Amino acid sequence: MFTILHANDMHSNLIGVGPSSDYTPMSLNDDATKGGYSRLAALIAQRRQEMGQLGPVLVLDAGDFSMGTAIAAATRELGAELQLMARMGCEATTFGNHDFDLGPDGLGSAIGKAAASGVVPTIVASNTDVSANEPRLAALKQLVQKQVIRPYTVITRGGLRFGIMGLIGYDASKYTVDPGGAVFADPIETAKTTANLLRNQESVDVVIALSHGGVMKGDDGQFKGEDVNLLQAVPEIDIVIGGHTHTALTQPLLVNGRPAVQAGKYSENLGELKISLSGGKVKVESYRLIPVEDNIKGDRTVQQEVDRFSKEASQIAFASRGYSITQPLAVISEDWPMKYSDLESGTPLANLVTDAFRKMENADIAFTANGVIRAGLTKGNSGIQTVYDVFALAPLGNGIVDPTAGSAMVKAYLTGRELKSLLEFFLIDDPHHPGEFWARVSGMRLYYDPSRPKFNQITAIELGELDKGYSPIDFSESATRLYSFTCSLYVGLVIVALPRLSKGAVQLVPKKADGTPIKHRTDAIADPRESTGALVLPGSGSMEHEIAVTSAAKKEVKEWQAIMDYLVSLPNKNADGISILEKDDRAKEVRVIQAGS
Repeated sequence: MFTILHANDMHSNLIGVGPSSDYTPMSLNDDATKGGYSRLAALIAQRRQEMGQLGPVLVLDAGDFSMGTAIAAATRELGAELQLMARMGCEATTFGNHDFDLGPDGLGSAIGKAAASGVVPTIVASNTDVSANEPRLAALKQLVQKQVIRPYTVITRGGLRFGIMGLIGYDASKYTVDPGGAVFADPIETAKTTANLLRNQESVDVVIALSHGGVMKGDDGQFKGEDVNLLQAVPEIDIVIGGHTHTALTQPLLVNGRPAVQAGKYSENLGELKISLSGGKVKVESYRLIPVEDNIKGDRTVQQEVDRFSKEASQIAFASRGYSITQPLAVISEDWPMKYSDLESGTPLANLVTDAFRKMENADIAFTANGVIRAGLTKGNSGIQTVYDVFALAPLGNGIVDPTAGSAMVKAYLTGRELKSLLEFFLIDDPHHPGEFWARVSGMRLYYDPSRPKFNQITAIELGELDKGYSPIDFSESATRLYSFTCSLYVGLVIVALPRLSKGAVQLVPKKADGTPIKHRTDAIADPRESTGALVLPGSGSMEHEIAVTSAAKKEVKEWQAIMDYLVSLPNKNADGISILEKDDRAKEVRVIQAGS
C-alpha cells in the first residue's frame, strides 16, 4: 500500500485565494479564503504522518507552480514557489506552460534561486529539450547539468521503486508564451520511451506520470482529455497526476484500473490517492480531494517564509511605481466576479479594466479580451482590495524596455475599417471556453448580429461614452480617420498577428499618430481557438519601443499599474481615504450589443 498526495496549477498562490487582507492562516474559522501554502503545508504534514502508517507516501505536483500573483512578479529574483513547495514536502514537479511566461531565462533564474537555497523539488521534464544553441537557455542547461532538472527520477521507499516522469502536454506546449528555444517533444511518444526505460533499466515497481495535459468534462458529462489519452496509449504508466485544465476531480478517471487524478488549482485542494499493488498492477483503494480552508491552522515556519517573500516581492516589483503588496486600493460592498461563461456578471469588472486603460493612455478606445482578465474581486469580510488582489486581474505578460513582471500597455492608431475587422475576430467564440474571447471595450460600443456570417456580424460602431453620448464611426473602405487604440502588449501581440490567424479575413496595420506603420515582430503565435486548455490569447515576440507607453520615470506603464492608478484616482472615498468601488450605470453598461436586445 502507498499514498500519493498531490497538487497542480498552484500559480504562486502562497496566500489564500480571496481578499488577501482576510487571510489569517494562524487562526481558525474567521475567514473564507481558500488555500495558502502554510495551510497546505500543515495539511500535508498531517496526512503524511497518518498515511505513512500504512506505507510509503509521495508528495507530487503537476506543474504551473508559478505565475499569477503579486509574489510571482518577483519569481525570477526569489524562486519563492519552489522553495516553499520543497518545505511543504513536495518531492517532484514538472513544467507547465505558465512557468515559461517570463521566458526560459526567467524560469532558469527562478529555479536557480530556489536551488541556491538548498531546497528545491526535483523538476522532472521528460519531453522538454533545452539543448539548443540559444543564450536564453543557458541557466536551464546548467540546472540540467546539476540534475536539478531531470528527464525522470526514481524514489525508493518502503521497499518499492517509484519511477516518475514529467510531461508538458500538447495543448500546454502550444500555449507556452515564450519558450525561447526550448522544444517540447511529443508527450505520448516520450512517455512510451521513458516508461520502457523505467521498467526495463531502472526496474521500478510503479510508473507515475506528472502530466500538464489535463481533462475536461464533455457535453456528454464524461471527462476526456490528454491525461486519459496518455493512460490509453501507454499501458506501462500506472498513475497520471494531472494539471493544466484546473479540473477538480472528485473521483479518479480509470483506464483498465489505472487512475488519472487532478486537484483543481491555486492550492485550494490536496489530492489524496491511496493505492495497493498486487502482481505488478495498481488498484485504487480510496481517493479524495481535501479542501484547504480555514479549519486548518497554518504551519508557522512556512507562514514566516511567506511573509518574508511577500515583503521582498513588494520591494522588487511594486515599490518603483509607488505601491506595496499590502496597500489597500479600493473597498467593495459586493463581489466583482469574472466568470467567462457569464458575460453579464463580468461586465462591471471588464468595464473597470478597460476604462482604466483608456484613462491612463488618453486614448479614444481601450480594448481587452475577457479571458485576459484572470480573476475577479471578492468582497470577503472587509471588502478591502489590496495591491495583491488587484495584481491578480492582470498578471500576464512581460515588458518591452522594462523587465518588471506584467504586460506593458501599448498604443497604436487604426482606421474604422481596421477596428471593425479586429472586433469581428473577437466575436468568434471558443466552443471549449465560452466567453474567453469576448471583446471588452471602453470609449466605444458596437452592435452585432450573430445570424450574419463570421467576420461580417458588426452592424454599427459608435465612439463615445455613456455620460457624453456616442457618435457613429465610419468603417467604410474609404474612411481614413485614425482612432487611438490601447491594449496590453499581451493582447497586442495577438492583434498584430490577426491577418495570419484569420487566414486573411482580418486586415490591419497598427500605425503611429502620423499614419505611418509601426514596425513589429511576432514569433510563433498559435491560434488559441484550437485549444482545449485554460490559457487564452498567448503570444511571444516583441514590438518596437516607439509603441511602449512610458511614465514620467521613463518606464513602461504596466497593465496592472493602469488598473491600480485608476482605482486610486476614484473620487469617492471612505473615512480612511480608500476609494469606494461601486457598480453604477457606467460599470453596468453593455458595450457589445446584440441586435434586437
